[in-house]
Amino acid sequence: MKKVVVFAVMFVFLTGLPMAASALEVDFSGEFYVEGILNSNPNMLDSDNTSDYRQMRLRVQTDFSVSDNLKLTTRFDALEKVLSSKDSAFDGNEDDDNIDFDRAYLTYISPIGMFEVGRMKGIVWGTTFCDDEADTDRIKYTVPIEIGDGKLYMVAVAEKVTENDTMIDDDNDKYYIGGVYKTNNYATGLLSAMYNFNKFQDPGQKFASDDLLSSYDLNGAYTSSYRTFIKTNGLSDEAASYAAWYGANAKSALTAKGYADAAAKYQAAGMATEAAAAAQAAAAAKANIAADWTSDMQTTSVMTMGNRGLTNDAKVYLLAPFFQGKFGNFSLESELDYVFGTLEYDKRYNVKDTDVEGFAYFVQGGYDYSPFAFQAGFAHSSGDSNYSDDKVESMGYVSPGLDWEKVFILNSDYHGMNGSLGNGIGNHVGTGFATASTAMLDGYQMFYAGVDYAVTDSITLGFIGAMSKADTVPEGSGFDDDQGFEYDFTFTWNITDNLTYKAIAAYLDGGDYWTTRASGGVVDPTVDPEVYALYHRLTLTF
Repeated sequence: MKKVVVFAVMFVFLTGLPMAASALEVDFSGEFYVEGILNSNPNMLDSDNTSDYRQMRLRVQTDFSVSDNLKLTTRFDALEKVLSSKDSAFDGNEDDDNIDFDRAYLTYISPIGMFEVGRMKGIVWGTTFCDDEADTDRIKYTVPIEIGDGKLYMVAVAEKVTENDTMIDDDNDKYYIGGVYKTNNYATGLLSAMYNFNKFQDPGQKFASDDLLSSYDLNGAYTSSYRTFIKTNGLSDEAASYAAWYGANAKSALTAKGYADAAAKYQAAGMATEAAAAAQAAAAAKANIAADWTSDMQTTSVMTMGNRGLTNDAKVYLLAPFFQGKFGNFSLESELDYVFGTLEYDKRYNVKDTDVEGFAYFVQGGYDYSPFAFQAGFAHSSGDSNYSDDKVESMGYVSPGLDWEKVFILNSDYHGMNGSLGNGIGNHVGTGFATASTAMLDGYQMFYAGVDYAVTDSITLGFIGAMSKADTVPEGSGFDDDQGFEYDFTFTWNITDNLTYKAIAAYLDGGDYWTTRASGGVVDPTVDPEVYALYHRLTLTF
């Protein structure tokens, strides 16, 4: 915190020098929370132990108002960790490195509209459905227009997703144009976007690369003999060990050469390096240094990447209309997200383009009958369980929709089971954008209904139940699409205006989807799809 205070003082001092007549206003806001999580069966295995831990986070946003029309906003997180650990449960940093600045952007209100430039909130639109809030580097322009009883907000955004090379055009970019019309009773809008990605992986490529790296790590491919190979061939550490691993385990010299080419192209620089990796891999395969791949899945991974390469170019478009309204006691909200486009592969692989076409939508109605509030709805996210066909039809792959969190176990990542359920199958949001998370790729269809009861002005009890099935599972494989029923009970206590306590008890009575998916098409008796989770959080806002 000392670093932050010093930074703020220096900023105020420096910016104040040339603007003695101006008064710099500084506003702070944020939150601090402590939460606890208990998961009974995080992998859905009979051998699972109960997972039980507590964690915390401090978030502070600072607004430096230089004038009525010009403002700088920054935000940092501190001590985001499991209690009694060091800075982070994930990277093991020390407490003196516990401040992470994640946003900094300026806002300028000009005569022709509002400009925002820098690192700010992104991947949010309309309702929370299909949203995955993240920190994004972008330029955003907003102009309000008075129309009738409401106001139309026109928005244009240019966003840099990744800067893959500063010398050539090899980046991933997003461009948005949208409009939102707001009145006192409702809001509606339409967003259009183009994703121009020069380095992207289709689900098959992502699954293959993850599988190969897992096999590489599991089998301890990196040994002292490979270190010698690295030095003699002038390869980088990763490229050399990958090339040797592929060469030692591929089924033929031809496949080994293809994989060495891919590995070297991915990591090394220059044709000489590629040739060296290819030669080493082919020689290793011919010499029968090691046995064949240890599973058919690993062989599939070799063939997938050998046939298509590691990455492709993606040109994908998004259309997303939404509506939110409240009319007396009745409320209605809905959103549709539709993506379409094409993936183009490296010409040397002679692979035809792959079409992208996916959708997700939800419709929800609500009725307030004080002290009760009822809701019911249906959500559908398209799935595609075939990694090697000529289409990518999984909406979750390009938009998992993490922020919606309608039910706790199936739609959230707060519990940490989003990647572990079903012994690695995961839940509806999986492990995030463009990952080979099975349940996320399969999509879902889910009916849900719930009720909240306001016991007092400060205490609310809630219940929601959902029935879910996978949208798509491989035909003729024996996989079941029944994901089961989830029941969530919620207790919310607004202790003061700024202090809130919330507790959730969730139970998933899982169907055979989990047992068949975990075993490859038959019911696995070691998989127990019944899971309960207990979650509570104390939050201070300021």
